[in-house]
Amino acid sequence: MGLPLLVFSAGCGPSQWTPDEQGIQHFTTEGSWRALVALSDEEAWAAESGGDWMRIQFGHGAGRVRRFEDTVAFTSDSSGAPHYRGMVVTDDAIMATVIASPGMIRKAVMDADGMPSLPRKTVWESAHPQVFLDAILSLDSGHIVAMGDPIDSCLCVLTSSDGGDSWTKIPCASDTRAGVPPSLEGEAAFAASNGNLSAQGDTVWMLSGGGASRVYRSLDRGRSWKAYPTPLQQGGQMTGGFSMDFCDARHGIIWGGNWEAKDDREGRAAVTEDGGETWTVVAKDHGMGYGSSVRYQPGSGGLNLVVVGTPGGIDLSEDGGRNWRHFSDSAFYAARFSPDGAALWLSGNGRVARVSARNLGW
Repeated sequence: MGLPLLVFSAGCGPSQWTPDEQGIQHFTTEGSWRALVALSDEEAWAAESGGDWMRIQFGHGAGRVRRFEDTVAFTSDSSGAPHYRGMVVTDDAIMATVIASPGMIRKAVMDADGMPSLPRKTVWESAHPQVFLDAILSLDSGHIVAMGDPIDSCLCVLTSSDGGDSWTKIPCASDTRAGVPPSLEGEAAFAASNGNLSAQGDTVWMLSGGGASRVYRSLDRGRSWKAYPTPLQQGGQMTGGFSMDFCDARHGIIWGGNWEAKDDREGRAAVTEDGGETWTVVAKDHGMGYGSSVRYQPGSGGLNLVVVGTPGGIDLSEDGGRNWRHFSDSAFYAARFSPDGAALWLSGNGRVARVSARNLGW
């Protein structure tokens, strides 16, 4: 397992936020920020491709941003910054996923002030040549699920029941064994915004893309799965689903498209009303094409949605995803609402941002 060499805390002063015409408050900061967790309307965490984690506190037009640098020993004579694409924050810990080989899950315990203890530790690692972790999701403080591209014959699914200290790789399903169904030709997943996983209670959903784009559903917190086809565009290396969200046990949305033809609206969004077993294409003729992150606004009864993409900007829906209106040209990778739905947090290349739901027109 990789040994931590250095963890360094920096940037602990007041932050400068710049509002735009739509009321989006932008904070410019170096890095590519694809992993985003919104804890409240005034606090969020993010992780980026250069190894940093960031705690963002916003209030009264000013706030505080703190960055935490991470360097890992990959071998006895090689070290570097881990490339983060997924992140979870539980009641007492922060964990983030490192994408490519060696794939890792890194963890830090929170102190009484909500700050990560130093150093972080590697709680899972694989040097398998096909390892590529795409997303991580906490069901509660104890139960956590992570997923990635196929290893052997199925998507890599990892589960923890002890708060992320130990992990179990779920086996590929067979005639005599429950687990993850075998992958189809070219099927994988995209680490675009930590959006490949969603959960309601004990039910977990997982989204794939590429040569095939399917939705997997587990009714037992990730131990066994069943896969369902989707009508999303698929078959290419960069086609299919990139992000998903469920507002309750039956209603959900998936969004993706063709990363290589981002204006293409063909089969890039669909909704379900039966828990992911069947899907219906929506918004065929309007809204952005490719989108990397789609989310329901909590408390809206499954009506209010946001989708973000690069270069598509920000689009909004007030009818469960069937119709969309363009809100902003500002491009982001990831979107997350605060748990009460009062604020929308955004992260992208070189910036994070926050906008009040009131400014969205809701």
